[in-house]
Amino acid sequence: MSYSIISVPPSIQIYPNSGDVLTTRKGAPVSFECRANGNPSPIVQWSKKEGLLPSGLQVQTGYLLSLSNVQRQDAGVYQCTASNGIGQPVTGEVQLHVLYPPEISVAKSWVNSGEGLEAKLDCTVHADPPAEVLWYQNSFLLQATDRRIMSSKGKTYTLAIKNVQFSDFGNYSCTVVNSIGRDRKYIELSGKPGPARIVSPGYSNPHYYDLRWVVQSVLPVIEVKILYRRVMINSTMPYDHKGQWHDLVVKPNQKYDPKTSERIQSFRIMNLIPDSLYECLILTKNQHGYSEVSDLHQWFSSDKGRPFVHSSGHSFFSFSVATMMSLQIGNVLLYF
Repeated sequence: MSYSIISVPPSIQIYPNSGDVLTTRKGAPVSFECRANGNPSPIVQWSKKEGLLPSGLQVQTGYLLSLSNVQRQDAGVYQCTASNGIGQPVTGEVQLHVLYPPEISVAKSWVNSGEGLEAKLDCTVHADPPAEVLWYQNSFLLQATDRRIMSSKGKTYTLAIKNVQFSDFGNYSCTVVNSIGRDRKYIELSGKPGPARIVSPGYSNPHYYDLRWVVQSVLPVIEVKILYRRVMINSTMPYDHKGQWHDLVVKPNQKYDPKTSERIQSFRIMNLIPDSLYECLILTKNQHGYSEVSDLHQWFSSDKGRPFVHSSGHSFFSFSVATMMSLQIGNVLLYF
């Protein structure tokens, strides 16, 4: 007696049912099941219609797909596909809808403007259910006026202030509330310059250094304070001795870029000691006052007779024997 094997194309049953929408909250666990029948036994695979699975995989094999800690990015359509080589593969899908409290991001936490100009404060909001967006200045709720415009485009919410006045400067917050929770991010509107960003190289000629920096300020910089000192390093002991600060107040020229509100400035520091480590700080001032202090910047002066050469955008430096050793500054080892 002979038996014939009957081939059966695949069929599936998805839980929740195919085409359904499963709604859950952020952080909750979720499981999808895809039971398949057929002969031979079908291979079952899960995928996400747009993008990767939360695991980072394109496809995951197995009837069960479990998500242990759902995030808002996990929302979307999940597909189950069963195939056994008989007929066409069968696909079903289920949609995951994730509810979550508001999440805010700001591209700029510090915005520079000037009296009589315009300022724009932006915050990007993700929230489901949809959220209410409120703007505050120094904890006071703001209302829209002819001079204060509140608008939104997509997920970006903007507070535009026309004809900025001195009273407009201060701390603002973008506060977002929905039925699940709330979030808040802060933005400072200031007339003062931003902290200087020093862009000079880490090496200088023996006796002078061309210090160069960039500062954001829509108003002209009227004064710059430069603090610098020599760091005298003891090569046999694990510490360094700080020299006395030199305090310079200068008024260098500036090149202004209206697209970025940045000003480029430079100043030549003279009378350096060759073969030494120096450090400096910069504060810039406009009509609204001084900026915050810059990050600490350090550079080496070259050995006497071996100048640092800057040519065609490339820097070349000839080390002396004294700098060809390891130096310890604080708790940081520097190797040359």
